[in-house]
Amino acid sequence: MSKLDTLRRGLDLFPGEKDPAPGRSLDAMRADARRRLGRESASVAVICASIVALSVLAVTESLPALRGSTLSSSFLGGVLMGLFCVAGVVSVRQVAALRRALADERELRRYYARENDELTAHMEREVARTFVRAIPALAVVAIFAGALVSFEAMAAVAATLVFLSLALLAVKLSYRARFRAEAETE
Repeated sequence: MSKLDTLRRGLDLFPGEKDPAPGRSLDAMRADARRRLGRESASVAVICASIVALSVLAVTESLPALRGSTLSSSFLGGVLMGLFCVAGVVSVRQVAALRRALADERELRRYYARENDELTAHMEREVARTFVRAIPALAVVAIFAGALVSFEAMAAVAATLVFLSLALLAVKLSYRARFRAEAETE
């Protein structure tokens, strides 16, 4: 097995969903689509519950971070609500695409062709690399914008950036460990 094949196999977060074999049966594709639909539906439910919980906490002013000034409370509540709404729309679109794919054989084949398109995969990798390289500059801009609103907003942005940086580091380390383990077994 080549190093490129090892990388491709190792980068798949959900094995069996991407990179189907050329002669893969429709039943196998449907089973994968059903599993993905279940996960995406659960994601939509969690996002909707989070939006409702955030709305209730904002209305009752029970969220600890919202006890600052009215301006910072509105800013933080709006940012959180916007993030949840964008995540919800993306998840709902994915659920709709999966439902369409499960309803029609031709649409299922189109869905898997789109998912496994090499050009799209290459573009996604390049966008991800560019975004990761731009994170420090984006962090400075985000902290500065938060500082213009209030100290609480700046602290919230900084804390979020620290959390995301630690999450990125954890993902990198887990992939590195996985690649080393696979290299040792070969």
